This record gives sequence, structure tokens and C-alpha cells, in this order.
Amino acid sequence: MNSHLQIKRENFMVQIRKQAREEIFSKKRHTSINQEEDFSQKYNPDETINFIYQTYLEQDFKHLTKLLQQYNHNYFKLLQQGDQYDIVILDQFITHFTTNLNSLKIFLDIIQMNNIPYEFNLTLERLMCIQQVLVIFINFTYLDRKDIIENLLNNDLMNILLKGLIGRIVQSNKIQIHFDKWCEIIESICHILINIQFELDNRMVLIFREEILKSQLFRIWSKLYPRNPITKTWKAILLLECILLESNEIDLIDIPHYNFNCIISQCTFLIDKVQIDDESLYSRVFDILQKMSEFKITSALTLTLTKFTWEKILKLNLFPCKVFSIFTNFLAEKDDDHYILQYLIDIGLIEQMINHMQNLGDEFLIEKIYKCLNNILFYPQAFIVQKTITIFLPFLHNYFNQYSIVKQEIYVEYLYLFQNLINYQHLSDHHLNEILINLDCLKQISEMLLQCSYLTKQIAELFTIFNKLPDQFKLVILQKVDRYDFIEILNKQATTIKNKDDGCINLILNLIHLWEQNDFELNIT
Repeated sequence: MNSHLQIKRENFMVQIRKQAREEIFSKKRHTSINQEEDFSQKYNPDETINFIYQTYLEQDFKHLTKLLQQYNHNYFKLLQQGDQYDIVILDQFITHFTTNLNSLKIFLDIIQMNNIPYEFNLTLERLMCIQQVLVIFINFTYLDRKDIIENLLNNDLMNILLKGLIGRIVQSNKIQIHFDKWCEIIESICHILINIQFELDNRMVLIFREEILKSQLFRIWSKLYPRNPITKTWKAILLLECILLESNEIDLIDIPHYNFNCIISQCTFLIDKVQIDDESLYSRVFDILQKMSEFKITSALTLTLTKFTWEKILKLNLFPCKVFSIFTNFLAEKDDDHYILQYLIDIGLIEQMINHMQNLGDEFLIEKIYKCLNNILFYPQAFIVQKTITIFLPFLHNYFNQYSIVKQEIYVEYLYLFQNLINYQHLSDHHLNEILINLDCLKQISEMLLQCSYLTKQIAELFTIFNKLPDQFKLVILQKVDRYDFIEILNKQATTIKNKDDGCINLILNLIHLWEQNDFELNIT
């Protein structure tokens, strides 16, 4: 055995590379080892494989289950003991998944059960053997051994799991038979698919994820979850889905739309129908919905998640950053008849945003709330104008006054809010007076310029929008510009950032000069 594997063996039980894999590992330690069984008799791995092969040929599946348990038990015992004299034995285990193809073929044959036609049900004893092999696969795919992963994939593991094994429960009548054992099998398949992804390069992992998303796994799961599987199975499938959807580079073209609907429907079921004590399940559900919304699968979200579901998501009052990100992405899909916005107003989204703003210390949450508000402002709505001017703008002004250091992203959202209000909402003269005079928004912008030199792009966009305002409001802006020394501040900024400005400062100064010239000409007239 090489030194890398030896080091891995010695630290295997202590060092966990990723949080997700820690959960898988804790599961593995208890799945396959029945403490009541007597595993005192210890064979070497090659001998055990021979016994497994002979027992499989004899179709003695009760004994075969015990042999598979013993195989897994002995492997873990070696890892836990870390005895240097066991290196040769441990190396034999590794060769069963690398160079010894006959050993791997035995395990794959047990999973496939080719002598049983697909239309027939598998007995409980056969299912227990399959489950034990899957647990062994979980344990070996956990190792940092790309050669094991490559060998499994080259021997058609994906088709064996996602077409062959999963295909055995396509018919709904099969779900009722040995339901709990099939749920364990689904759980184990998920953990194997998760482990494999950690050993693939960026290009291969995308292809791998797309293949899983195109498979029938989620259709089969949609037949299982209404029968209330145990929490461990829910955790496994949700974790797999989170990992599958974590990249925005996945090609959605060939993935059946129905599979996405199945994933979203499961989220709806979990929120609506299941009494959940473990908040981590909600966290994963929200992660999945957030990724779905990033993929612009808005039609599926609209059709699948009912108004009651959206309301319950808000009432749960959990993971607000994730929830507001979902709504932000959801609102990014422009809806000309404003159906979406009215829908969200009806379920109390605005009130929920206002309630969460009280948590002043959470900058990330404040940023998420105002990102969501900025997408809301794309839709003209008098109710939103009133709430923005009376609550959301004053809140940020108070926030800026309380904190000497403010996250730059919050400044950016403030400037976008200002832009969107003027650009997309039907503001009256009263509204503009309130924003420009009573709330004195230009004072806040001048203070932002003093604290942050990289906001000139957004401020230039805002001043371009100001150019559309009636002349009397341009005069108000000029008065504010003069009072708060905009020109002096901008000239200092130009000296500081030099070539990093892209002409934004000049644009602002030119607009100010243009308005001053127009005002001068009007006065002469």
C-alpha cells in the first residue's frame, strides 16, 4: 500500500474534508454493522470474496447478507485500529475495487439480480443483500481514490443503479412491498452519487450531474415520498439535489421538465404535509428552491408551489436570507400583468421584509431584503411606493447614521432603489418632494461618496435618470449638489481613482453643468 493511503487510513476517522461528507460518514459507521452479529471469525478479504461468490451461486441470501456485513465490518475494523501490520490486508480490500475486476463484478451482479425478471418483486433477503453491497460502495467511494471511482463508472455503475436497480420499482404496486428497505436503497444510492462527485474534475462532474438529473430517480422518488419515508432518506435525497444544482453551468436543455417538477413537488410536500423537527431539512428545501429560481424555472415554481405553500414558507420564519433570495430571483422574471407582485403582496411578503429589517446587525440579511425590494420596484404599484418612501428609505437612512462602516453592497442597493423608484414607479410631485427634500436623499449620497470611491457608476446612472425629471426638481438637485459639495468630492475622487472611473465622474459633472446652464438660461428668460 502506498504512503498516501496509509496516511489516509490513520486519519480517516478524524479528518473530514467537507461538511456534507461528515454526515455521510456518520451514517456509514452504523448502517452495515449489526452489533448483535458475531464477527469474531476473521477471514482475509480475498477469502471472504470467495465465500461471497460461492454463497451467491448457491442463492443462500440470508447467509450472503451476513458475509457482506462481515466484509464491511472487517474493513472498518482495519481502518479504526490503524495497525501497520494490517496494511497488506487493507490493500487487498482496495484491489477489489481497482485491479481485481472479478471481485467488483460479484458485487455488481448482486445488485443487478439478473436471474429475477424486472416484473417480479425481489424478496426481502435479496434486497438486504443489495443494500449491504450499496453500503460497501458508499464506504469505498468515500476514499480519496480516483481509480476506484473511474473503475466503478467504467463498469457501468450509473446504469446499474439508475436504470437497473431503480427500474425495479417503476410500477406503483411494488412500492408497497418492502417499502422501508427500498427507501434505504434510495438513500444509499444518493450517498454513492454524492461521494463520486468529489473525485471528478469540473468538466466530468457537470456531465455526471446532468446524467443524474435526466434519470428516473426523481420520478421514482415522487412515488415513494408521499408514503412518509424516514428522515434519513429525506436528508439523503435533498442533499444530493442541493449538490446537483449547486452549479449554474448545468445544461438544462436535455433535462426533462417533468424531473424539475418532481423536485419542486417534493419540496411542496415537505413544507405542506410533513411535520419536521429537524430545521436542516427546511434549509435544504430552501436551497433547492433558490437554485431552481436561479435557473429561471419560474413557470414550474408558479405552477407547483401553491399560494398556501408560499404563505407557509413565510410563516415558518426560517432562513430569511434564503427565502428572500428565492423571491428576488422569482421577481427577476418580468411579468407584464403584475400578477406575481400582487400574489406576493397578498401573502404578506412586504410585511415579512419589514419585520426582518429589525435585525440591524445582520448586514447580509439587510442586503438580501433590499435586493428583493429592488426587484419588486420594477412593477409599478402605489402600495409599494408608499411603503418604500415611508419605511424602506427612512430605515436605511437611520441605518447609515448608526453605523460608521457599512457594507458597500448595501450602498449599491440604496442607489438602485433610488433609480428604480424614479424610473419604474409613477411618482407624483408630492412623492418627489418627499424623496428629494424631506428625506434629503442627496445628503446620503454625498456621504457615501466620501466613504466609498467605487460607487460612481451607480451614481452616474442615477444622475442620468435625474435628467428625465421636470426642471423644478433638477433645480432642487442642483441646490443639494451645491450644499453637499458634490463637485469638490467628485474632483477629489477623480484624482484618487484616475483610470478606474470609466468616465462616470465626468458624466455626473457634465450633467450638473448642463442643468446649471439651463437654469441660468431660464433665469435670463
